[in-house]
Amino acid sequence: MPLDSATLVRRPVVLVRGGTLCAPGLAEAPIGPEGLTVGRDPSAGLCLNDNEVSAAHCELRATADGVVLRDLGSTNGTWLGVARVNEARLTGACTLRVGQTELQFAPEQTNHPVEAETEASFGPLVGASAVMRRLYRILSKVAGTELSVLVTGETGTGKDLVAQAIHLASPRRDGPFIVVDCGAIPAGLAESILFGHERGSFTGAVQRQSGVFHSARGGTLFLDELGELPLDIQPKLLRAVADRSVRRLGAADYEPVDVRVIAATRRDLRREINANHFRSDLFFRLAQVSVELPPLRERRQDLPLLVERACERIDRTPHAARVLPVLQARFAHYDWPGNVRELMNVASVLASMDDAGAETWDLLLPLEGLDGAPAPGAADGDDLGFAEAKRSFEHDYFKRLHTVTAGNISEIARRCGLARHQVRAHLRKLGLMTGRD
Repeated sequence: MPLDSATLVRRPVVLVRGGTLCAPGLAEAPIGPEGLTVGRDPSAGLCLNDNEVSAAHCELRATADGVVLRDLGSTNGTWLGVARVNEARLTGACTLRVGQTELQFAPEQTNHPVEAETEASFGPLVGASAVMRRLYRILSKVAGTELSVLVTGETGTGKDLVAQAIHLASPRRDGPFIVVDCGAIPAGLAESILFGHERGSFTGAVQRQSGVFHSARGGTLFLDELGELPLDIQPKLLRAVADRSVRRLGAADYEPVDVRVIAATRRDLRREINANHFRSDLFFRLAQVSVELPPLRERRQDLPLLVERACERIDRTPHAARVLPVLQARFAHYDWPGNVRELMNVASVLASMDDAGAETWDLLLPLEGLDGAPAPGAADGDDLGFAEAKRSFEHDYFKRLHTVTAGNISEIARRCGLARHQVRAHLRKLGLMTGRD
């Protein structure tokens, strides 16, 4: 599907070096940039019949600097020689041990190119960096399929935009796009919200009700914050996704639903699997394709395009040329923990003001002190111990946010790039919010 407002850029040369992994009695498993999961679960890329291996034990991924090995929170660890490792870069042949199984790793001798798209945008996604263009290539291929997609990444990276982009580029683009925040589903109502219910199936069920799977028929269902979904509902979700059929609460029969499912989470679900907080079969069913969004600090070259997009949203496009140098100078060493969402908010504030004077910066007070400049009231921070200085900063940071937003939890969460429950926890810890609030 042709994309609007796409800017052509020079095609980059992206080179990665992968390899192969071999277990006794099994065929060699190739390691590419999409990653290879090793575990006991049958859906793992390399499935091992070893009771001391976790369901999702470790992952190997091809990069420009060789293969990166990462343990996924396994119970018995991933071993490289005599050392237990959480993460390591493999550049030569070596032996790995997971559980009681030894794995032989053989690197590729040369790097090989990975195609990158030449577009600077894909649907609502914006960015011309190599990592984003590679993402567009993956999404363009996935969009035309019926595969389930799991989108991961830090808060504020744009996981919802990935889901929208896939939907808009798919044959289902004319169907509904239904969003469900799994973290906001009230306790005890998950089954009814997802699958619907029959009249009289529980107290208050005065009429037959459809669920979100019914609402999304012919289109796409986006399950945001999937990691927050209660464990007891996960087997029912697995059946719905695998069989494309649901049974309303209180009903006897299943009914078909023509729905494509895309899910997103900030959590590392493979670690959640090993902690028995998430089902491995559901993970592998939803992660037929896994897409990880990079944090903004790893694609700073996209700032000009993102600032331009932020200005477009508030109909202040001409102001982008003024905002960008101010933002780049003021936040030169800032890591943007709230990622793209935080950047867009800051750019929108700067673009909405006629200048970047003191009054404008007052609107951005929560960011002061994070870019290398001292926060107001922190002049004596050098005399404080680390723990005390950290608490002092947190107190000032959230106090300013609490004041500016008049205590609106949702707005505070939006501005600082945290979840609402995290904001509440910070405010209570710092004495800025009571248990009654």
